[in-house]
Amino acid sequence: MKGVELLKTALGMIIRSLDKEEEVLRFIDNAEKYGHKLDCVVVAYNHTLDPRVASAINDRIPLFAIDTGKPDYCSEQFRRRGMSYAAARALLQRPVDPRFGLVPYGFNRNMVIIEAILRGIELLFFVDNDVYPMTLKPAPGGHAAEDIDFFGGHLEHLRSGSQITTGEYSGYNILPPVSFPGMDYLLHGLQKSDMLEYWQDCANHRCLTMQSDDRATQLCTKILGGNTAFTLSAFFDLPPFFSTSYIHDGELYLARGEDTVLGLGIAVSGTVCTDVKLFPLHDTYKNYPEEPDLVGDPMTQERFYYACTGWVGRNPFYNYLRGNDVKSIREFQRDQLERGIPALVESTSNQRFANVLKAFDTSWDSLGRYISEYDVLLSAWKEFMRGAFA
Repeated sequence: MKGVELLKTALGMIIRSLDKEEEVLRFIDNAEKYGHKLDCVVVAYNHTLDPRVASAINDRIPLFAIDTGKPDYCSEQFRRRGMSYAAARALLQRPVDPRFGLVPYGFNRNMVIIEAILRGIELLFFVDNDVYPMTLKPAPGGHAAEDIDFFGGHLEHLRSGSQITTGEYSGYNILPPVSFPGMDYLLHGLQKSDMLEYWQDCANHRCLTMQSDDRATQLCTKILGGNTAFTLSAFFDLPPFFSTSYIHDGELYLARGEDTVLGLGIAVSGTVCTDVKLFPLHDTYKNYPEEPDLVGDPMTQERFYYACTGWVGRNPFYNYLRGNDVKSIREFQRDQLERGIPALVESTSNQRFANVLKAFDTSWDSLGRYISEYDVLLSAWKEFMRGAFA
């Protein structure tokens, strides 16, 4: 393999609308500040593109913007490469009705990867538009944000043989600081039991994560899609990102966990993935530095509501893929939510959270469709990767 410095390198991002150049340019500025070369930016967007924003980015670095509803370049390249119609449809056609205005996270991330490969990119840094190339550290009176060498933190380990690098975030956790009886039942039902001790201790840390002093890296299989880098040839042995969606009471809900499913593939394939212990700032609730208030703030409640519906969207397929007893898990999680959801409703005085239990049933009833969607996608993905890297 060529040295990392010789690889054609891109920044990748998924976004609803490309209408704020600073979401991209802050990472371009960071790369330039620390002397790292990027060849281009690949952005997948679902709604609109502001030509002035695209021009401002193009003035700094070549931009390839993918309209996920009409991925013209990918479609043309698929035809030239002789990809089957079935594979092209599975990989390039939005899997949901466009009238809903939402697209599954996994589909969006895969579009960036496909476009990048077709453009000859060999190394892809993936960030999200609510992530910043800075980190939070303790400071007198609380904490402070400091610039980080975002790209250098990943490149250090890609140079030494890692195929994928990733890390956690600093900032407020998706679990906001709160305390109420029944929060244990809620987390068990959402399959977030590993976060119970952390959440119950929120009075001490306020659910705010800061850069760890322990910078000892380690191999891992868990990745975070907004803080990761890939040598794209690694995908020859890996599955795609995958997350699905479901419709409940006429509303489309997006499942979370597209990177969780990929993590299972990393574990099976033996791909070398390193946690680089670099915690860029994630503006989880889009109002940092304000502390999220689950009890009193409607915007925090909305964000947490969609996190909950995203987790119950993820869990059926995730447990199936792990080979777990899905029937017993469904029964256990529903029992826990029957206790935890009323407690959440009472704590927040927001009856909307009661929908999570109904959404749970809708998602689990959709497991057969999730499996079928994944099987079709995986077959198409393998066809594309064989052609790209055989």
